[in-house]
Amino acid sequence: MSNLASSPLAALDPQDEVRVVGQYYDDKTAKLVRKYGPGPRIHYHVGYYPGSETPTYPANATADDIRASIRLHQEGLLRYGAKIWGAEHRLSGKVLDVGCGLGGGSLFWAQEYGAEVTSVTNAPEHAPIVEGFARECGLDGKVKALICDANKLTVDDGPYDAAVAIESSGYFDRPQWFERLSHVLRPGASVCVEEVFTTRPHGADVWAEYFYCKPVTVGDYEKAANAAGFELVDDVDATAETAPFWDESAAWTQAGLDDDHSLSAVERRQMRISLLANRALGAEWKAGGLKLGFLRFEKK
Repeated sequence: MSNLASSPLAALDPQDEVRVVGQYYDDKTAKLVRKYGPGPRIHYHVGYYPGSETPTYPANATADDIRASIRLHQEGLLRYGAKIWGAEHRLSGKVLDVGCGLGGGSLFWAQEYGAEVTSVTNAPEHAPIVEGFARECGLDGKVKALICDANKLTVDDGPYDAAVAIESSGYFDRPQWFERLSHVLRPGASVCVEEVFTTRPHGADVWAEYFYCKPVTVGDYEKAANAAGFELVDDVDATAETAPFWDESAAWTQAGLDDDHSLSAVERRQMRISLLANRALGAEWKAGGLKLGFLRFEKK
């Protein structure tokens, strides 16, 4: 694995970085739907496994069987976060879902807690997909997509009651992001972050090699938040409970390689790369080089 200084985004101008990451996720749309679909609630993040154990499957389990388990545990991650963050009263008003992916989390907060959600994405192709899924769920008007750099959020529809970032804030310039949030959130509002953090350089290298993202420490987040007038009030470690996701993700990929004979040579190569990356990430997770945390910051 290369070091962070030589990762693809390290030498890019910030505006180029936003464009490159947006294009990266636009290009992944079909793959995300294939692995985590069907909609309308499609998530692109790890799952939560209360017993910290990987589910077992019968010998004849298919990729679809594994996908169903992945989806179940991804929803479990949001439900766990909701419990930590007190979603019934903190995520039931006007919410920013920053780095919304295909909108699974936005729909979750709207359907489960009645939130009015602005889904922020820098992947232009994702915005109409998010709004289409919202219409499918009868949430037209409750969930709307905004194509925007997270560091340039405006208060057009604010002030907001909360901001949520599910495995997306690693792509942001944290000092700039918290500074912008200080302008668009009301006093007392929460910033709820579920993210991968680094505990040693090799862990950051493994993550950055695959995800175009350089993870930092919880301390780095706290420093950026404090400078913008936010206080860290919740910090919950869920590394052990999320580690099985990498086993399931690798199992889904392997099942696809074994059973899907319609894959092109290019698709098979991409899936083999994904399989290697999932195994490397799972190993680093279990070795302690990466951690998964739920943070909540409050605007003073």
